[in-house]
Amino acid sequence: MRIGLVLNVLNEEYQISVYNGVKKQCDELGIELVCFQLEGIQFSKESFAAKFPANSFFGIDGIILVSSSLTDGYKLKDKSQIDKLWPGIDVISLGLKIDGIPSLLIQTDSSMKLLIEHLVRVHNYQDFLFIGGYEYHNHSEERKYIFEKTLQVYKNWFPQIKYRIKHGDFSEIYGTQAMEDYYSENKKLPDAVVCANDNMAIGVLKFFRIASQNSLHCAVTGFDDIPQSKYMVPALTTVHQPLNESGVKAVDILKKVIDNESVEMESYIESNVVIRNSCGCKTNHHSIAINSKQVEEIQSNYMESEQLLRILSYMGQELIFCQNEETLRHILDNYLKQLEVENFYVYGFVNEIGDDQLEDVNNVLIHPIYVRANGVFQQNLYDEKALPLNRFMESLREKNLFNLKNKIVKFTNLGNQLLGGVIYEGDSQRLPFLCSICIYISQAMVRIKNFEQEIKRAEFLEQEVSKRTRELLEANNERMKVEAEVLRISEMERQRFSLDLHDDICQRLAGISMLCRSYSRMENGIDKNQIVELADLINDTLQRTRQYAHNSYPVELESLGLNDSISNLCNSFVLQTEIKCDYNWQIPENVLFSNTQKLNTFRIIQEALHNIQKHANASKVEVNLSFKDKRVCVEICDNGKGFVVTDNIKKGLGVSSMEYRANQINADFHIMENKPKGIKISFAFDVETDAKHFLIK
Repeated sequence: MRIGLVLNVLNEEYQISVYNGVKKQCDELGIELVCFQLEGIQFSKESFAAKFPANSFFGIDGIILVSSSLTDGYKLKDKSQIDKLWPGIDVISLGLKIDGIPSLLIQTDSSMKLLIEHLVRVHNYQDFLFIGGYEYHNHSEERKYIFEKTLQVYKNWFPQIKYRIKHGDFSEIYGTQAMEDYYSENKKLPDAVVCANDNMAIGVLKFFRIASQNSLHCAVTGFDDIPQSKYMVPALTTVHQPLNESGVKAVDILKKVIDNESVEMESYIESNVVIRNSCGCKTNHHSIAINSKQVEEIQSNYMESEQLLRILSYMGQELIFCQNEETLRHILDNYLKQLEVENFYVYGFVNEIGDDQLEDVNNVLIHPIYVRANGVFQQNLYDEKALPLNRFMESLREKNLFNLKNKIVKFTNLGNQLLGGVIYEGDSQRLPFLCSICIYISQAMVRIKNFEQEIKRAEFLEQEVSKRTRELLEANNERMKVEAEVLRISEMERQRFSLDLHDDICQRLAGISMLCRSYSRMENGIDKNQIVELADLINDTLQRTRQYAHNSYPVELESLGLNDSISNLCNSFVLQTEIKCDYNWQIPENVLFSNTQKLNTFRIIQEALHNIQKHANASKVEVNLSFKDKRVCVEICDNGKGFVVTDNIKKGLGVSSMEYRANQINADFHIMENKPKGIKISFAFDVETDAKHFLIK
């Protein structure tokens, strides 16, 4: 038989005492025990973590739910909620009543009443402070209710009785903090402080020890009677809850439920008041005198605790610098050896799991991080990167590495994100320290994960930098090629311009000069026809000079604008080539062209028409300018002979010149086949618009 014990966390005496009772009875009956620490799990959300223990992983026959220890265990009201969490598993509740399942309760109302009556009737205390646990926690609320009800009754005889209430978290630290706050607010102490558990009462006594120079003290009582309470100075007056006995009885009840024997739906264990010295009593008739053997045991436990704390401190310091799982394994092995921990297993979830995710626990994959079994670090178990948790445990059993009689399970987490888990065993003395180690492991796993992400990010950035460097080198090479091409084009343009001037204009001027000299040598003078011939020759030369100047820079761009300039260019093309040219301008009036955009757009169209005239054998040309999504799109299409368009086509002076000018205005430039024949040259670029234009119009 294998049963699960579900509680909050094994780092304080209340839950450790219950665990010890359950463990003791399981050992006697030959039952395997798996203890699940569900610290901070939100049961109301039916979270993934709350579904543990899952049958598919641990094969649990029944569960003892220590409902009084869970942060929000009071929200588990009835059997339907239990069945949702652990379907098909027998469950009993220890501490709080849950309708529909057997509940083992400790009867404390009468003991709490007797304790308050002792403070009022024996010591005549009249000014009280009650320090409770979490607000709305069932046990804390019950104890507060009895406290208030009892004092209300005694106010009939002692009208001066008064009290205040503070709520905390059941810890020693809060007990100390509550007293500091109370004293700061009131500048005096109450007659008696009644605490909802012993841990907070011990915290109050520590406050008095810290403030001993001011001689501050008052009566203090606790609740639970944890082992530490009898060894305090003064020894703590409290209510004894038979926690070990409740653990033993819970196992007996659950075994009967699993064996289909009838049990009471509500079972009770009685508590009793333990009067010691902290309430103001000078003698302690109810406590057992501490003999020399017990003194030696206390001293031994103290020394061992100091040693364990020292080891834990060193371990925490080393784990701060842990950056990978390999280092984590070596640190764990070193310190767990010193702590004499025989069995300790750490695993991580392969995928991120949020505490409130309703995942199928059967599909959860883990990878082993550290395995210490039978006192030996198992170094050859980390090749498996993704396997189900139950398969991991089965493989350990097959290798005789997971034969624990009593297993303790705890999640490692970062807030609501579950990172993995730890399975271990340990004696009562080491349980709180092992809980701290689990916290250290959680922090180390987060650091490892962050470090791995940083490495991946660094690798990604390095790849991106390398890629960008290559792109920049390629761009620089391309830029150098473009610059060289621009220089070549400029040189060729200058050469062509100079040749045109030399072969055309200069020759014409030379002819005019020679004609004028010949006319000057004529004895009879020149007639009218000769003057007209000379004038025509000069006019033609002037016209050609203007054309060269226009080709160098189209002056009409400034005076006429881009639309009319392109229109004139197309008309001139038709007159010179007798090729039909359709020109279409569909640009809104509010589009604003820069001077650079105007000039380069005009030049690209001019070069395209020149290339068509020279190479295409076309009978028709279309020049279209349109506007869409703040972009001007220009297309020059012909129906000529065309050519095969590839990325590696040899670019002549004209194509290179057009590409260069397109780059000057950040335009996307393309040359493609024009269906059914010919070539299409297109480019598009962003422009600004004048939003006020239409309003002005």
